[in-house]
Amino acid sequence: MRRSLHQLTEKRYDLLIIGGGINGAGIAAEAAGRGLRTLLLERRDFSSGTTSRSTKLIHGGLRYLEHGEFGLVFESLREREALLRLAPHLVRPLPFLIVLHRDDPYRPLRVRFGLAVYDLLSLGKSLPSHRVLSPAEVREREPALIVEGMSAAFLYFDAQVTYPERLVMENVRAAEARGADVLNYAEVIELVIEAGAICGARVRDRVSGEEGLVRARVVINATGPWVDAVCRLLPRAMPRYIGGTKGSHLVVPNRWGLRHALYAAAQADGRPFFIVPWHGYVLIGTTDVRYEGDADQVQADDEEVAYLLTEARRWLGSDLRREDLLYAYSGVRPLPYRPGVPEGAITRRHILHDHEREDGLAGFISIIGGKITPYRHLAEEVVTLACRKLRLERRARPKERFEPLPGGVPFPPREVEEMAGALGVTSESTAHLLEVYGRLSLEVLALVERERALGQRLCPRHPDIAAQIIYALEREHAVRLADIFLRRTAIGWSRCLGLVCAPTAARLMGTYLGWDEPRVQEEIAAYRDELARTFRLFTPVPTRSSAPSR
Repeated sequence: MRRSLHQLTEKRYDLLIIGGGINGAGIAAEAAGRGLRTLLLERRDFSSGTTSRSTKLIHGGLRYLEHGEFGLVFESLREREALLRLAPHLVRPLPFLIVLHRDDPYRPLRVRFGLAVYDLLSLGKSLPSHRVLSPAEVREREPALIVEGMSAAFLYFDAQVTYPERLVMENVRAAEARGADVLNYAEVIELVIEAGAICGARVRDRVSGEEGLVRARVVINATGPWVDAVCRLLPRAMPRYIGGTKGSHLVVPNRWGLRHALYAAAQADGRPFFIVPWHGYVLIGTTDVRYEGDADQVQADDEEVAYLLTEARRWLGSDLRREDLLYAYSGVRPLPYRPGVPEGAITRRHILHDHEREDGLAGFISIIGGKITPYRHLAEEVVTLACRKLRLERRARPKERFEPLPGGVPFPPREVEEMAGALGVTSESTAHLLEVYGRLSLEVLALVERERALGQRLCPRHPDIAAQIIYALEREHAVRLADIFLRRTAIGWSRCLGLVCAPTAARLMGTYLGWDEPRVQEEIAAYRDELARTFRLFTPVPTRSSAPSR
């Protein structure tokens, strides 16, 4: 259940982390694991920002080799391997094809050399090394892919995080299990300074309307594209740190049956371009354009849609039409502000801005940049720096690096399957629970033991069961229907956007939370509003009588 702000104002923390994306959640888990009194605050819901708008890859960053960022690639490959072990239900191997044509900017020898370096930097990995493929092998692997005129082809492996929002939530859960306090819908409205040092923040609970002061010895600004907005809460002027670029993706049904991701150079501008199979769909992306607008309202524009569609047709065929698109989603990369530098040349390595060293303001650290894959490494660096500021040298060294996330703790899946079978949960729903929750599936099924009706599917379109709604409310800090459909499950990312079963889920929430029918309808309307902010839609939303979305 969600904590009250009042409970938090009565404590004094070592570390206050502002921002509940992958970096903030990872820092909270790391800090609490080292014994720091830790508080994590998020202005909206956990993982409601850039983390949920990614290409959903856990990768070493093959293209970063082009810019000589060997350290970043080595670090990312090490973290890819760690996540494959620590969260095997969420992070899984994904094969990639690189298919070159004679007019491609990259020559086969150069690509082969890059892949060899990639393999070398990932020594000790569990994934296979790269291979050269013949045209016949490419066609055998992906018959629907257009490969006429290819000059060379390669197979290599990275990984995919099917539900990045779940990765964030499991870090939040890990932080709590280690003693951290967490609160979503908690907006920092003022940073409080005493004697030249930040000593905490004034916070508004956006659910209850309550305001209060939380005290902390060190404050971490891990808000991604909103880093500058948080810095503007200071009583002194700060330079601009973030030069965001927009990355947009198109989503279409996987009618080609793709099993491999495709990594190519876009014909229009030579930048990296991906076609990625995901959860019965295909992600087409991404763009990389300067963005000066509101990061809360970012959406793909017509130029981006046309660019992605044109590039995708090169590989998937000219019969891919705009009418085939389900929706587009966009996020803002929190890159360093580098005016005049081409977008692709801006470093993807994170920067820890120590405001004490740089600006004379003690107790404040801002994180510039940061990606999903190396989030654990970033968290280690931040917490080590914070421990030094707190003069806790004994805690300045990371603890065990390979402690599984809550759902990744080893267990026999048969235990879940037998428990689900005895409770009447279908095999499809059981497999889905294992994929989404891992070992935590047992906790979800415990709710079904308590009330058998919670084992029923929400609707025929989705394998999700009613118990997941209650579990999100009881154990995962969900407040709104959008939290559950977009960030605790993937119902909202499907073809129907969850609108068919939204009334059922909202009424189930209402039964649990004591809502009347007008409040239920208000929640459904709020969910529709969030969908409009999250996605750019291209096709009508199916009605109850439409064919299943999966």
